[in-house]
Amino acid sequence: MKIISRILIVLICVALLYSSAMYGYIWLKMRPITPLTAPSAVASLSSRPQVHMVHAVNSVERARAKDAHYNGFELDLNRVNGKLRVAHDEKDFKNSVTLCDIFSAVKDPSQKTWWIDLKTDLNQKDIDHLKEAASHFNISPRRMLFETAAGQTPELLNKNGFPILLSVIDGFNEDDGNSEKRAQLNAQMEELVRRYQPFAIAGSLGKYPYLKAYFPNYNKAIYSSTTVRPSLKKKFLKEAMFKDPTVLVFMQDEYTWLPF
Repeated sequence: MKIISRILIVLICVALLYSSAMYGYIWLKMRPITPLTAPSAVASLSSRPQVHMVHAVNSVERARAKDAHYNGFELDLNRVNGKLRVAHDEKDFKNSVTLCDIFSAVKDPSQKTWWIDLKTDLNQKDIDHLKEAASHFNISPRRMLFETAAGQTPELLNKNGFPILLSVIDGFNEDDGNSEKRAQLNAQMEELVRRYQPFAIAGSLGKYPYLKAYFPNYNKAIYSSTTVRPSLKKKFLKEAMFKDPTVLVFMQDEYTWLPF
């Protein structure tokens, strides 16, 4: 009995240490930064309930495996032989599927939020095709959030009623402590926000403290896709993220075979 008790005590201590380490990690990741310049005055035009999403739902099998456990899916939309297909890059083209294949794999696609990471530019014909697919599955266009950079594509999406997740500019979190550089980065991002009026600004976890500091009143779509293994830090990170009401979309990665 003494041996069993000691083993239990050791396991409890390990669990407590692990929990403390994960909580500390999240605290470090989420700690606020001291702004070098005043935050942007632009604010989001619309809002909606916060959504927890799973990363890279680029196959029918993954869509089925995660259907019951997430309210939203992120997927990559690319162009394969001139047609829109779900695939991250060229190595995935051979096994790519259509957007409708993914929709069909889900019990009720109309109740999911879809983060669609565009790996190609879109034209009006593409957007008409996307409208038709959404209509066929009774998916509101407002549930299809398109991550894109500046250019003609976000203008077309706006014109056709699809919400935009505007990708944060490169280097937004790299001001080197220089207030002049910080002001330039903020001005570039603010110009894009005013031009495209996105539903949210999309950025990685590493850019989140900077978005929070300099765009505190704008919707954010944040992703953390570096850890696919089970980890307690994911639970802490999700809870920490959703304490910020401007983080309307938070996306993480998981193994396909995990049921949670």
